Amino acid sequence: MRLKRAGHTAVALVLASTLVLAGCDVAGTEGQAGNSAAPAQQTPAGQAQTGQQTTNQPTPRGSSSAPLNDQQIGRGGVAYAQEQPTALPGEASALSEYERIVNNVYGRNINAVVNLTDGQSTGSGFVIDQQGYIVTNNHVVEGMQFIDITFGDGSPGQGELVGTFPQGDIAVVRANQLPQGIEPVELGDSANVSVGQITVAIGSPLGLQQTVTSGIISALNRSAEDLGESDPQSSLQGLIQTDASINPGNSGGPLFDSRGRVIGMNTLIATRNQGNVGLGFAVPVNRIKRVARQLIETGRYQRPILGVRIQRIIPSLAQELNFPTTKGVIIASVEPGGPADQAGLRGATEGVQLRNGENYPTNGDIIIGVNGQQVRTPGDLRNIIETEADVGDTITITFLREGREQQTQLTLAGG
Repeated sequence: MRLKRAGHTAVALVLASTLVLAGCDVAGTEGQAGNSAAPAQQTPAGQAQTGQQTTNQPTPRGSSSAPLNDQQIGRGGVAYAQEQPTALPGEASALSEYERIVNNVYGRNINAVVNLTDGQSTGSGFVIDQQGYIVTNNHVVEGMQFIDITFGDGSPGQGELVGTFPQGDIAVVRANQLPQGIEPVELGDSANVSVGQITVAIGSPLGLQQTVTSGIISALNRSAEDLGESDPQSSLQGLIQTDASINPGNSGGPLFDSRGRVIGMNTLIATRNQGNVGLGFAVPVNRIKRVARQLIETGRYQRPILGVRIQRIIPSLAQELNFPTTKGVIIASVEPGGPADQAGLRGATEGVQLRNGENYPTNGDIIIGVNGQQVRTPGDLRNIIETEADVGDTITITFLREGREQQTQLTLAGG
């Protein structure tokens, strides 16, 4: 399984994808189906044609190897099915509830979803206010020498980069002018979403602007670590997993809930074949709000930090070493004079060597909670801090020391 940014989409990729699609087109069967006439009906030898009309009843399938004709397929054939589609409750033209949700989300937000390109690569973004600020992924705009914007109504524009947070893959662009009638999206609350909720994604997969796909929230609190990425500086935690189709070019586009509120930004896909397999991941909107605010105000984002070096607890090793828990993060070291040091947290003074040669701490404090929320992994710790706190905020750390649960107050520094 590969972890892949969901775009920007290079022109070569778009062209290659077009060729692949063309190769799968129905044109491959045209010579057989498109140009072949229906089999001529012959009168059996020794019988005269009567001139009577044939009945409309489907002809029973006999032992002949001749292909089935239209009237022999299903209940009266394809033509019958087209004339009498499956009825929907209420009026025949009424949309189902699910269709109505997707249609309403699309209609409400399509003009605020933009395409960003420099002519070489392309991605998506969404307008968050009337001043023309647009949120997108860092990897969409990274390296762009200029930014051309196409709004949902087709209006063109130009933008300038305001600031980026590469570790969290978040960037803000400002349009030089908003077309008349463009209404910003409504930002929701990613802390109040649940598995099974309907999701709607809008963006420009493979450069195809104004594409809408839908699905559900498949899981919550995913991290890049879960998908095999080992960057210790990554802030890709707390991700929303969705099965809404996300492909290269969707990056930076919004993920909506059923009420049309942004709950995340489409960022990653896990795939074996470069395309969508129903495993898409979105950065939660609550983190986007904090990062975007700082980028707009100062041009940079200061990450709140504890001043510690931590290690994930390995359950099998924790049992072997008689740790008091198999979940949480163990403090390997504490930065002298840093927030954790001032809060009285302790790093490890002893350790064991693992098979890969790494020294694993064995007697440091084990953080198991922040502000009453459980911490099971390093990703949990980063997610809680970076989604719910800013530099200078004071948080409550719950930790284990020599098997006893304790708490301390810690004021976050900036890094």
